[in-house]
Amino acid sequence: MQLHIILNEYAGSGRGLKRWRSWQSILEIPYMLHTTEYRGHGFQIAKQIAQEAEQQKRPTCIVIIGGDGTIHEVINGVLHCGWVTIGVMAGGSGNDYARTYDTFGSVEELLHFIQQPARKQQDCGMVTLQESHAFMNNCGIGFDAAVAKVANDSALKRALGKLGFGKLSYVYYLIKQLFIFKPFELTITNDEEQHTFQNVWFATVCNQPYFGGGMKLSPFSKTDDQMLEVIVVHNISAIKLLFLFMTIFSGTHIRFKAVTQLKGEKFLITHNATLYCHADGEILTEPNEKLYFSVNSLSWYATKK
Repeated sequence: MQLHIILNEYAGSGRGLKRWRSWQSILEIPYMLHTTEYRGHGFQIAKQIAQEAEQQKRPTCIVIIGGDGTIHEVINGVLHCGWVTIGVMAGGSGNDYARTYDTFGSVEELLHFIQQPARKQQDCGMVTLQESHAFMNNCGIGFDAAVAKVANDSALKRALGKLGFGKLSYVYYLIKQLFIFKPFELTITNDEEQHTFQNVWFATVCNQPYFGGGMKLSPFSKTDDQMLEVIVVHNISAIKLLFLFMTIFSGTHIRFKAVTQLKGEKFLITHNATLYCHADGEILTEPNEKLYFSVNSLSWYATKK
């Protein structure tokens, strides 16, 4: 099995690079190292590796050292290649992916996998706007995407990240967006049932429980049940929404009337507002007035078990 490592040196304000350096001196098997240089580069690198593996019919393992954004890019790059197995060494700031999925915590675990490869089937969410995008954690529109957009682009996040407090930037921009964001109307069609919601703050489709650096947004989501959950927060004031966020870390927010959870294999979400849309925290730039969600089954995820 050929081993490729895709490294985001800047993930987690340098945490990815530090973790790689702790591995590098003791990884005594052949590998090829690829370092991402810009946003979207992980996708390009992974796509090239997948194409070569497909052409040569060569079993290949890609180990990602980075955060959720890097994982999102790489998975989209290898989505339809059965010759590639994905493994992860979490090195980001939020690391929601690592809260649910197996990740390599040591070189010994990686070496054991290379010697005795084991793959596990996992669900992968798909969202179709003008193009189709895969997501492993969640994909949403509205308030949470607006917070992600301004936080990801901010100098404040980078500055706090260097001090190890990158998550505080999200708290700052979350509070700021409370006074800027305008709730909207939303319609969800699921299994021929239609649900319309007024004064919606956000709607997030989930493949696993966590988002936003440890918030347990969808407590009952599983990564291998061929189902997706959509969480809609609506008809609530800005102040009450702030208090609601305090309960998301424990998952108790789903008890409130302002929170609706729907479950299914497919969703169609429509709205007529101007909204940001994110997938695994990465902003999608296509128009999103109509979003079609489905679940895909993937069998190329590396497991330590």
